[in-house]
Amino acid sequence: MAKAGFYAVANGRKVGVYGTWDECRKQVDGFAKARISGSCLHFVIDSFRYKKFGTESEALAFIANYQVGCKQLLSTLLCDPEAWKDAPIVYTDGACSKNGRAGAKAGFGVYWGKNHEDNACGPVFGTATNNRGELLAVDMALKQAIRKKMPYIVVRTDSKLLINSMDNYMDKWKRNSWKTSFGKDVLNQDLLRSIDESASQIHVKFEYVPGHSGDAGNDAADELARRGAQMFKAK
Repeated sequence: MAKAGFYAVANGRKVGVYGTWDECRKQVDGFAKARISGSCLHFVIDSFRYKKFGTESEALAFIANYQVGCKQLLSTLLCDPEAWKDAPIVYTDGACSKNGRAGAKAGFGVYWGKNHEDNACGPVFGTATNNRGELLAVDMALKQAIRKKMPYIVVRTDSKLLINSMDNYMDKWKRNSWKTSFGKDVLNQDLLRSIDESASQIHVKFEYVPGHSGDAGNDAADELARRGAQMFKAK
């Protein structure tokens, strides 16, 4: 019989303290990639992302100190040109006419390059908002990259909200059972959960590009998103 203890999961499907190895393993098995988003590196080293302790207080302290090590490794990985020099770049965007009003139509766009076979667009499912379009585009791009077994990918988006969600809020939402600090359900959590799951399977770097600034890739993704919005049909 396994010895009793407290298993601290600092980076997994659900951050927390678990009473058995089996419960811990469910959170970390298959969750083995790094995600870079803005200024924070969510990295994975088995000996660091989860650990067994004799007391719950030690386990909680381990989780609280997790990001200290994160910051120490951030500059090393980001400054390694070999790791990212050949990473494919994809542009994602969302579009919505009458955003937030009756009759809104929303779509998403994914742009890999001129005449690229994986360029995609389509209507948003669910509530028609620009934010859902932005999220759906990223979700689509990550799934495409995983299917093609890409080890690294750079996602360029004009959505600061999306980057901020991945960088500053994702882990907090997961720890809080997908509730905001005000106790409300996180909006669009179906797509955020899907993005987070995909980001655990591939090295991802999110980069901000200003919208409508003349950036060719962003403009192309925007055009695809507008086409997708035209396909939207309200239920």
